[in-house]
Amino acid sequence: MKNKKIFFVADAKSIHTVKWVDYFVEQNYDVYLATFATVNNTRCNKIYFLGSTESKVSGGNYHYLRGVSKLARIFKEVEPDIINAHFSYSMGLIALLAKNRSKVNSKFSVVCHGSDILAPPNSYVFDKLNRYILNNANKVFVVSDQIKDKVESLQVDVDKIFVGQYGVDVLASDPKKDIDIVSNRAYNSNSRIDFLLEAIDTMDYKSLNIVFVVPNIEDKDYSILESKYPYITFYKHVEYSKMINLVSRAKIYISATKSDGTSLSLLEAMRLNCIPVVSNIISNRSWILDGVNGYLFNGKRDFLFKLNQVLNLNNNEDMIKVNKMLVSEKGDYEKQMNKIEKFMMEKWQSEGLGQINNPK
Repeated sequence: MKNKKIFFVADAKSIHTVKWVDYFVEQNYDVYLATFATVNNTRCNKIYFLGSTESKVSGGNYHYLRGVSKLARIFKEVEPDIINAHFSYSMGLIALLAKNRSKVNSKFSVVCHGSDILAPPNSYVFDKLNRYILNNANKVFVVSDQIKDKVESLQVDVDKIFVGQYGVDVLASDPKKDIDIVSNRAYNSNSRIDFLLEAIDTMDYKSLNIVFVVPNIEDKDYSILESKYPYITFYKHVEYSKMINLVSRAKIYISATKSDGTSLSLLEAMRLNCIPVVSNIISNRSWILDGVNGYLFNGKRDFLFKLNQVLNLNNNEDMIKVNKMLVSEKGDYEKQMNKIEKFMMEKWQSEGLGQINNPK
């Protein structure tokens, strides 16, 4: 029996895409990938580039729509068993339109990573768009309970929703902890990077080694930050391996996101022996119990109070031990991806859609 063809529609540069695609490649599925990125960081060698226009993280990527016809022709040629799109109203919409145009009999699934559901540019418009896309999907993967609740509010059948992040596979190498504080969330309104910087600037932290990685920042804004906070080390963007190295060297991980899925950055920090000081939102409460394995904060005063608590800790071994156990039990990459694979395959088999061949 031939191996199942899985066709991903996603950003080939993204670490999220890499983790999903590479897993199914390693399991010997017949894997295809279509992308609007101009480089491919995955191990998939059956890749289709849908355009040359650089995508903007800030949105407004209307050129995606020009790729629908091309993607429909590719779907018709490949005839995939499964189409899996990442980010609902962007790649999910393009993949669904192409699938409908091609008239292929593929099962369609969407992975919702967070901002596409919780923080769209215009909730009135994009809630309607997400409702259309997700109700036309056979399976919906969400990375946190908060996203699941929002997806359910869009009248999506709960039985076709999988809740869980794909996990992390980084290993703590116990390097020298020579960075005091690290932040690595993208520079946007949801991440509240300026809130963190302004709060830190009110304290006498100039002797500390503080690192901010700020992906997606404009050159002008980056220059302003470097000038305003000369005692902080900034990076616009670093390769994933360097990011992991920076986090592994840090004592404290900070994040002030207003909404989020299950943050991979948080799980990586927990696994790499950082003490998290993060915003008190639903997705973070799923992993952090305040004062037990990290700290949750509600505002500026609370943030600085909790941050100082960690800076003055004499022994954080108990917190580190709890975090290692949690990530091992709930956030291990192989275990989580195996659950995702089973949900994707076995559910369709039980619906009478034919035998699913596990190619391993």
